[in-house]
Amino acid sequence: MAERKKAKYPRVYQKHGAWHWVEPRTGKWIRLCALTDSETMLVERLAAERKRFERPEGTGDMRPLIDSYVLKHKHLHKEKAWPSYGKYAGTGFRNANVADIEPGDVNNWLKIKYAGKLSMQRVMRAFLSGFFQWCVDERKRKTNPCKEVKLKKPKPSKVYITDDDFAAIRAAMLSYTYTTGAGKTITGRVNTGPMMQCFVDLCYLTAQRSTEIRLLKWSQIDRAAGVIHFVPTKTEDSSGIAVDFTINPEIEAVLDRVRSLDAQPRIGDAPVIHALDGTAYGATAVRSAWDRATERVSLADKGYTVKMIRAKALTDAERAGYDIKALQIAAAHSDTKTTEIYLKQRDVPVADVRLRIPGRAA
Repeated sequence: MAERKKAKYPRVYQKHGAWHWVEPRTGKWIRLCALTDSETMLVERLAAERKRFERPEGTGDMRPLIDSYVLKHKHLHKEKAWPSYGKYAGTGFRNANVADIEPGDVNNWLKIKYAGKLSMQRVMRAFLSGFFQWCVDERKRKTNPCKEVKLKKPKPSKVYITDDDFAAIRAAMLSYTYTTGAGKTITGRVNTGPMMQCFVDLCYLTAQRSTEIRLLKWSQIDRAAGVIHFVPTKTEDSSGIAVDFTINPEIEAVLDRVRSLDAQPRIGDAPVIHALDGTAYGATAVRSAWDRATERVSLADKGYTVKMIRAKALTDAERAGYDIKALQIAAAHSDTKTTEIYLKQRDVPVADVRLRIPGRAA
């Protein structure tokens, strides 16, 4: 195949020593195989990619408009999953016209498609709200139907990572042990373990969202002021609340460990927590590292997630004597009610109320 100058398959081209298929809707170049691979492999890979991008036909204008909306706005969204929300909504409303959508249509789709998944219902309502507002701005309809869609709030999680479990997961970041079918025990070190452990430690010691630690840059660490400058990504376009977190000895020790893992000093916009190639970790990478660690110590069934580290930190700080106002500042929340959601009741209160049956003698 290497000598063939022109592919005989639609939208398949040579690039960098490989065959690529250009996906029609997004224009994305998808690598299929090397030019030296067999034609059978090319055909199989092309069929697999086409199937992956296949979508059921639609009769309305809503899905094409969602496609346009996603292409124009995806660079504004840091969440990698955001374009996928467009795929879900586009498929669900593929036979609908934007001008005809009413609040009840959105409400019914959310509650049927994502029955029992309150968090996903709210995520998709937010996506559709942004889409319909764009449609209003583009004069494709007059109102945003999502403004009249009311959804239940998910109940706050009551799960708290105990100290012993946290210590076990943290230790499991560094090494693994498993038994083969022949009964032989295999142990080893996790190459990314030390950096992932630093990630977990900073999440806990700063009580920040895992995203803030994952994207933390050395330029945010202000030695002169003795603080780390955090501007939470979740609220930078809303409340804009920032927090300068004091670099205490515990945090300094973790930063020293990170520096010791680097062959050369890293400064400026270089990420503090990074992969072996120096790039910032993606959300999936840190989540997978945490999940694998919980599995190694048989704690996967407890449902502990990376996001729960923040709740543990705030709960532990409250128990250590910090008041709700101090915790609100640390968490960069706009009000204390939000902070209270993160606090987990760890001690079962003992009721000491004594009553007597009315009308009966003592």
